[in-house]
Amino acid sequence: MLRYLSVFLAALGLAVSVSACAEPADHARFAADTHYRVLDKPVSVNDPSKVEVREFFFYGCPHCYDTEPLVEQWLTSKAADIDFVRSPVLFINGAEPLARAFYVAQSKGLLEKMHKPMFDAIHKHREPLFTVPALTNFFRKYGVEPKEFNELYASFGVSTKIRQADAISRESKITGVPAFTVNGKYVILRQNLKSQAELFEVIEFLVDKERKARGG
Repeated sequence: MLRYLSVFLAALGLAVSVSACAEPADHARFAADTHYRVLDKPVSVNDPSKVEVREFFFYGCPHCYDTEPLVEQWLTSKAADIDFVRSPVLFINGAEPLARAFYVAQSKGLLEKMHKPMFDAIHKHREPLFTVPALTNFFRKYGVEPKEFNELYASFGVSTKIRQADAISRESKITGVPAFTVNGKYVILRQNLKSQAELFEVIEFLVDKERKARGG
């Protein structure tokens, strides 16, 4: 009897081992349609030589403001092969002036200096930066005179960036912010995550998935 019990337990142990080995490592923690969604059609990325992480945001969004310090912290340690891109969205009512302001700041090489202050102005200091005159005055603090700001705001270059950003958010099926995509293929399902910290764990998981797909 003991002999048969030993054989049975050994066989059971083997079955468990095989089952454990058969489960793909990719499904150990994060799964499609739970933690992220796979886009039916990949969206083009800025730099195909790197793995793109794109953040969709709106300066007027309090959740985007709360997420920003975590984004900044993650950026201090992100790998060199990750291309981080910010995309202001246009589908929220009144979002276009601030989206244009984002690209004006970018065109002047002031984005790193102005990105957090624009968030702070709205959410911390309660400045209503939702109109062109208000934004004109705000940019003046950073050495951009009203004439130049207005020319850049309505320029072909900024208008092109706006159209591209809007197209990318639509192709990525983004309906709320903050939202994150990885390499134009995966959309993080933030509503299913346990914490903000888990957001960046899923991002790193998908970045690594892309590295492996490239043979890296």
